[in-house]
Amino acid sequence: MGTPNDCRVDKKVLLRALGQRLRARRLALGLTQQELAAKIGIHYTFLGYIERGRKLPNLITLIRIAKTVHVPLTQLICPCLK
Repeated sequence: MGTPNDCRVDKKVLLRALGQRLRARRLALGLTQQELAAKIGIHYTFLGYIERGRKLPNLITLIRIAKTVHVPLTQLICPCLK
């Protein structure tokens, strides 16, 4: 029987990967941090923290980000979950 630790996720790796995918998508859409943040409804400095892997947005913000950049939430969080 597995233990709860079997499902550990390295938060730093997750944050960094999320930020990289978000930044790549923002650039592909030709948007600045300020433009994308305004569309999402967050401050551009918070978006910068997310892109640099320093902050993890809450679920509602993640959903708004995914909808705004036109990708499924699962792809934004973990591209292996298609």
